[in-house]
Amino acid sequence: MRKNPKISIIIPTKNEAEGLAKIIRSVKRYASEIIVVDGHSKDNTKQIAKEENTSYFLDKGGGKGDGVRLGIKKANGDILIIFDADGSHEAKDISKLIKPIIEDRADMVITSKITGGSFDKRLDFTGVLRSMGSDFLCFMLNHKFKTNFTDILYSFRAIKASQAKKLSLKSHDFCIEHEMLAKALKKKYRVIEIPSREKKRAWGKSKLKTFEGIKFIFDLFRILYIEK
Repeated sequence: MRKNPKISIIIPTKNEAEGLAKIIRSVKRYASEIIVVDGHSKDNTKQIAKEENTSYFLDKGGGKGDGVRLGIKKANGDILIIFDADGSHEAKDISKLIKPIIEDRADMVITSKITGGSFDKRLDFTGVLRSMGSDFLCFMLNHKFKTNFTDILYSFRAIKASQAKKLSLKSHDFCIEHEMLAKALKKKYRVIEIPSREKKRAWGKSKLKTFEGIKFIFDLFRILYIEK
């Protein structure tokens, strides 16, 4: 990795125009390029992306995975960062995220809201169920690879562009998070986890449904034990 790598920040978004300009401005100082991938928003996402001088692309409408995969394909940087448009990610942690890659200690760096803390924890039945599901997915992956990750679903992460393009990612939806990590580990990429605080969603509506957790379990099992 060269001393001053180009950083591509990929922002998948759908109907989050209310705060999109704020997100773009918060990450601009770290980026060589910013890529906004729109999941067919019904608001003025495209206009804002253009006004903020970002690269704008429309995905195929399949979900977040579509947006991430298209962003990876279009990126020109040496390091790719996935950054959500809902205001939950901490932009100041980008420097810590890319440091292990620049120092050649990692090929991919993921973040954990478990160790970093979260302002978005729900204490109702749905929140507890999601937390249990997340923990079980971590257990599955850690058991397979003898690792100690605490959070495999938090989408704020960085990866070498060259390595990301070799993963052959296929997920259209939120399975993209665990698919990316599991496939990176299967290819023996060096992966480091760092803490990062999750802020509460500031605008827009969550697209992740609780029942999708069942799909996550079966999909991760397929990647870990069936897919070659």
